[in-house]
Amino acid sequence: MERIIFTSLLLTAVVSSSAGALRQYHFVNQQKSWTEAQKYCREKHTDLVTINDMQEQNDTKQAIERVNSNAERVWIGLKSTNTWIWSRDPAFYSGGDLRYKNWENSQPKGNGDCVFMNNEGKWNDRNCSFTKYFICYNDSSKGIIPVLQQKNWTDAQKYCRENHTDLVSVRNDTENEQIKHIIKQNITSSNEAWIGLHRLWVWSDSSSSTFTHWLTGEPNENNDRDICTSMGIKDHQGLWTDEPCTRDCFFVCYDDNMVLVRENKTWAEALRHCRNNGMDLVSVDSEQMQRWVKMTIMKANVSTHVWLGLRHSCTVGIWFWVNGQTVCYDQWTPDYDKDLNECEKTGRSGAIRTSDNRWISRPETDRYNFICSK
Repeated sequence: MERIIFTSLLLTAVVSSSAGALRQYHFVNQQKSWTEAQKYCREKHTDLVTINDMQEQNDTKQAIERVNSNAERVWIGLKSTNTWIWSRDPAFYSGGDLRYKNWENSQPKGNGDCVFMNNEGKWNDRNCSFTKYFICYNDSSKGIIPVLQQKNWTDAQKYCRENHTDLVSVRNDTENEQIKHIIKQNITSSNEAWIGLHRLWVWSDSSSSTFTHWLTGEPNENNDRDICTSMGIKDHQGLWTDEPCTRDCFFVCYDDNMVLVRENKTWAEALRHCRNNGMDLVSVDSEQMQRWVKMTIMKANVSTHVWLGLRHSCTVGIWFWVNGQTVCYDQWTPDYDKDLNECEKTGRSGAIRTSDNRWISRPETDRYNFICSK
């Protein structure tokens, strides 16, 4: 028995996230392909790990180092696709805008995940770490702005978002000709500039996290094979590299202590469901918890609101959480309490609005998705 317990401890390390123990990380000291690791994590935990910020990056790295500080490559949940997307919000495009492409002959050919245009108006893929001039677009002025500073694609995107609207998109021949002319007139030294097109990378759990922590020069796989992301510990201090998904590596799974239930129930039914499963309706007592709830409700199933563990007492006229806490932190809408005078007829409970992540009072008989917390 002692030997079995020792082996089990050797295979997996668990570390709780500092954000209120909302997530636990499990380093699995077995080598599998990315797809096999994904299957293992989904069967035994929640999924391959998603990393949303530097705190979670450090938590994941810590989970690995507790068991195997010499691990060279460890799978996380990020995988490349063969889909190319624009930097701007999809709402900017309509009709056939997203179908327009003007690649150079034989492009894209696996030279990288970001796209530049040359002075002939043709598009080429290139490693995103290369520095180039770039083109921004400004919604206010309706202007296409060449920037005569050389930056990598990510820094160029950041610059455009901070100073204008975003890196430029190209929706048709007319816009392509405009940008081509701007490059010819303004960027004569290199005759090419970054535009807002880049390859889509996706997380195994469908998270919308945009956080990355690439090693300089990565990602750089120059072929058409499936490409996945690993974290390097021994040589790369936790920085990420891309690897063929068929490679056998150690991996990190996670358990999520916040569960979105994609069923529409009344508030009381939702509370009962959570408690029957050893959980409770979620209480949101900090900015960190609000952020986690925001990420969780992105997966809501056609629900305009999602129930929280928030309840109003008509008798004393206060809001309280089902875990017994009073409401100190809040994210109420400005008019959240306009119908509270009706609470004697229909009890009022708190929900988060999926359109803007603000809290609002709703009749407890409404039926919505809901979040349970462990």
